[in-house]
Amino acid sequence: MNCNYCHREGGRVDNELPLDDVLKIIERSTEFGVRSVRLTGGDPLLHRDINEICKEIKLRYPNVKLGINTNAILIDTLLQLINCGYLDTVVVGIDYFDAPISKNSSTGRSSKEILENILKIKNAGCDVSLAAVYDGDFNNVEKLLDWCFNNRVFIKLAEKVTTEVADQPSSDYQAMVNHIIEKFKLQVRFNHTKKQYFGVAPNDNKVYFFHSHCRLRECEFCVRLHLRVSCDGMIKSCLFHNTPEFSLLDEQNFRKNFLACLSNLGNPPEKFTEILEIGEVC
Repeated sequence: MNCNYCHREGGRVDNELPLDDVLKIIERSTEFGVRSVRLTGGDPLLHRDINEICKEIKLRYPNVKLGINTNAILIDTLLQLINCGYLDTVVVGIDYFDAPISKNSSTGRSSKEILENILKIKNAGCDVSLAAVYDGDFNNVEKLLDWCFNNRVFIKLAEKVTTEVADQPSSDYQAMVNHIIEKFKLQVRFNHTKKQYFGVAPNDNKVYFFHSHCRLRECEFCVRLHLRVSCDGMIKSCLFHNTPEFSLLDEQNFRKNFLACLSNLGNPPEKFTEILEIGEVC
């Protein structure tokens, strides 16, 4: 969809990580305790081998939790994966409750169509949640939450990730959080592992307030969320720093490269040049 805020963590849009490479990376990564795999993009449903990728992951690594991030446009492909039992979780990106295009993008499908597709995912028995990037519109957020509460679907309200550095979330984002907590009478709780607040509605539905860890340089918490692997098979320490990246397709140096990436995690991008030697030693 070419969303305006997308950081394209997967890499180039004209490249795909082949099935064999996906499986090699997962196999080697499980040795380090990796037990959860999330396919992102762009939209991973566009990958020519997405069915085989999901199938082989579940067959070879039944203890690995497999999820997918999608805009839910290719609903038939997605439902096929769900009906085959390949997916454990689905996160659907949608920013607007009622708009011609469901996200902040120049192209796509209507919010109505995507919300209908989300219900199809839920009715298929798959764990599905929404992820919305807050754009300053209180009214839009209220409508999205009303829909989620009525349909018992969890939602994550994310602050837009930018290169700006600050000591707190934006005032607009904080105002939205306070407004939503008061309007919907949410019980506020805190996830210490992810340093993330969330609200629990009277019907036990949850709203996750995902402020930008990058903005606050809370890199030690970003570490606990995920490792990023690009379509070139490179493991990335940080979205905002192109180096260092380490190849996970280099069989002889996989362990060294994985540890080198880990040595850089939890450090802000401004310090990467200072710790490159540590990674090289690993």
